[in-house]
Amino acid sequence: MAKIKNNVIMRGASGKHADQVVLRQRNGETILCKLPCEYPPKTAKQLANQERFKRANNFAKAAVKDPERKAYYQSIAKPHQTAFNAAFQDAYNKPEVEVSIEKEKEKVIVKTQGKHRIVKVTIGNTHAIQKNTHWEAPLKEKTFTVQVHDIAGNICIIVMKT
Repeated sequence: MAKIKNNVIMRGASGKHADQVVLRQRNGETILCKLPCEYPPKTAKQLANQERFKRANNFAKAAVKDPERKAYYQSIAKPHQTAFNAAFQDAYNKPEVEVSIEKEKEKVIVKTQGKHRIVKVTIGNTHAIQKNTHWEAPLKEKTFTVQVHDIAGNICIIVMKT
């Protein structure tokens, strides 16, 4: 990469030259670079992550437009972090879920960690009831699926066996 200074002919130039170099403008300076290489096609994992990023960005934009949700995300934001950043993190990351089974009381307890706002929890076909710090549902089956839905639309699925 070469910076071009005091050259009347090249000042402000940009674009590809002779299929060998590229002239670019960065912060008011003309920069001479080699041609960029072609990237291989994106993998399925990269495309999925790109879609996840897009969905989180759209959620954060919508959350900041709603005054109630913006106030919530501003309240959980870290210092020097905007409500948009907090909403984006919430949408991009799934909630961390801990499932425990109390066999003597025949119930399933679901606890979540982090600042995710949980909308609903289903255990098998049963909707769990929210208690102070956790969600509860009766234990009806030996094998069941726990689904935790947060406000951002993330769904955390765990298959449990007793």
